[in-house]
Amino acid sequence: MRRFLAPFALVAVLALSACGGGDSDAGTDDDTSTSSDTGTPASPSDVSPCDLTTEDTVAQVFGGTVESAEPGEARNCEYTLSGASVTLVEVYYFGDADDWDALKAGYEANRGPLTPVDLGDEAFYPGDLAQNEYVVLAGDTVFAVGIGDFTTDIAPGVAELAGIITGEVG
Repeated sequence: MRRFLAPFALVAVLALSACGGGDSDAGTDDDTSTSSDTGTPASPSDVSPCDLTTEDTVAQVFGGTVESAEPGEARNCEYTLSGASVTLVEVYYFGDADDWDALKAGYEANRGPLTPVDLGDEAFYPGDLAQNEYVVLAGDTVFAVGIGDFTTDIAPGVAELAGIITGEVG
């Protein structure tokens, strides 16, 4: 199943939308968002999941070659790899720290018990995919890293990539 995480991520995105997460400035005409000194957009709506890491980093962590990196359907970026330990890595951008509690509750309700991990300000992996997906709050950024290949084997590299992104955004 190539896009195994996407339906689950969509549930999380819908939960955030229902709770009003990630869109605290909705309805204002003030379009004053500017980039920070690091080049990261100041407004969560300006963040592209494909900007959270690079193709080179994904290839370095998982081995092989990144054949493509394209925006997905659920606030994610899909990195298709060849000659790597996995064929698809997905990076999701879920919003800012204000969205964390709603996202976490949505994961727990829909994806099983959460296992906390020592990463960023707070992080966990969901019960259904175990260490094949990490959801992280780092600074003011909420993101997830997972593999798109359904497997019961733990894929190497997911935690490492989540840690690299945490260092870059946190």
